[in-house]
Amino acid sequence: MKNLQQQRVLIIGGNTGMGLATAQRLALAGAEVIIAGRSQAKLDAALATIKGIASAYTVDFSSEESLQNLFARVGHIDHLVVTASSSAAWGSIRDIDGAALLKAFEQKAVGYWRSIRAALPMLRKDGSITLLSGAASRTAIANTAGLAAVNGAITQMAQTLSHELAPLRVNVISPGLIDTPAYDDLPADAKAGLFADIAKNLLVGRTGHSDEVVDAIEFVISNGFTTNALIDVDGGAR
Repeated sequence: MKNLQQQRVLIIGGNTGMGLATAQRLALAGAEVIIAGRSQAKLDAALATIKGIASAYTVDFSSEESLQNLFARVGHIDHLVVTASSSAAWGSIRDIDGAALLKAFEQKAVGYWRSIRAALPMLRKDGSITLLSGAASRTAIANTAGLAAVNGAITQMAQTLSHELAPLRVNVISPGLIDTPAYDDLPADAKAGLFADIAKNLLVGRTGHSDEVVDAIEFVISNGFTTNALIDVDGGAR
């Protein structure tokens, strides 16, 4: 575990799933962790699980005004992590119309863009930005063209920003299928079947855990010589 003493990390989407697991890990490493998300109830529940210095703020990352208000309250930070998700454009091109795709872009890719813009005045000049994309943008999977387009946009944006914003470091983590609360709405049998089907095609023979994604996030935050990196945490899906 890296030492992040006296460093302030804001995690947008830090109230659940991989974002919360990141907050828990970084707080144990000595960072002051700030989590932000839409639901006050989820933020309160998440905050109770973090052992260390932590605070929580509501934000709607689809709103520039909400993001500006967030950073006015938070103040200066050393690192920004954006894990927030959105409505996903699942399905074939025959099933996903332009409106659904635009909504997915607006909520995630443009939301990440807005988050970075709002953060820049408050970010340490040689700090870091870490963004989560997804394996669908890195390997051809039927019925995920919409996901691939949204997450691919995030990846390309980040690689350009690593040059534009240097020495601020910008990195992308691309998770595969990770067992998070995002799948809890599925019936238990359906979830088990989905995970088993995907696991059969992965080199490691299983789906992933949030802590395995957090390992990569912690690395790119704490390693000052890593930027413009794209790290696949996907069990070999590519």
